[in-house]
Amino acid sequence: MTDPRTAPRLGTLERTADGGVLRFHRHLAFPVAEVWSALTDPARLADWWLPFDADVTVDLRVGGEMRYAAREDDFVLRCTVLRLEPPTLLEHTHGDSGSTVLWRLAEVDGGCDLRVEHHVRDVDEAVRGCWAVGLHTSLERLAPLLAGRPVPWDWAAFAASQGDYAATGLAPAVPVAPEVVEVPS
Repeated sequence: MTDPRTAPRLGTLERTADGGVLRFHRHLAFPVAEVWSALTDPARLADWWLPFDADVTVDLRVGGEMRYAAREDDFVLRCTVLRLEPPTLLEHTHGDSGSTVLWRLAEVDGGCDLRVEHHVRDVDEAVRGCWAVGLHTSLERLAPLLAGRPVPWDWAAFAASQGDYAATGLAPAVPVAPEVVEVPS
């Protein structure tokens, strides 16, 4: 069995009859209760989950809504809680894409084993939209948040990860900027 502390950090994709499943596995050196709080507390979610500043509300019950309202524009991401077994399982829809996200937490020596499955209907849409890259970038922000040192979204890190995922077919290639050549005057 692979040790989650040394396992590759890139997510994987399994194609299924009805789409696909993006999978991520992280070992976090924090108790399950702390990780659960970061997944469900609106203030904490706002500090690691999204690439934009948002007002977050969470109605933590089956059928409840998780709402992410961007502060800079009119974008609102709405998710519905489908399954809930605090503090070890949370499943919710992901906007109106027809996809779902399943979070599983388990207590292990030295912390929490976190497994995430993002079930997608349209694999091509998920690849074009860099869904694996986005989830990867968010998950890279989770441990610093848990350590009390939240970090801002980093578009350069996103682009670097996009290159890694593009090499595996899980994201489009990173566009290369044309070289700027200065002409002497």
